[in-house]
Amino acid sequence: MLGQIAIKNNKKYNYGGDVTALYCRLSKDDELVGDSNRIVHQKEMLAKYAKEHGFTNTEFYVDDGYSGTNFNRPDFQRMMSDVEEGKIRTVLVKDRSRFGR
Repeated sequence: MLGQIAIKNNKKYNYGGDVTALYCRLSKDDELVGDSNRIVHQKEMLAKYAKEHGFTNTEFYVDDGYSGTNFNRPDFQRMMSDVEEGKIRTVLVKDRSRFGR
């Protein structure tokens, strides 16, 4: 099941962007689980979901080999910076554990 985190307007930031972020994460421990959690599979799944549900102007943010127990991940930080700058309206993830634990 895919998780969607919708970004809504608030007083601090103007979330008027039109980019849909497709966020993928795989920790070293997740590699033991099997092919279903591999980055390539996550990217394919997210791209298909975005296309089928009318999400356009997508951009991948990928952290390969990073734990979800903290947010000190390079592409997660880049994505959040883009959110704060108003570039991103929606973030799609394979499931909530890919976003964080």
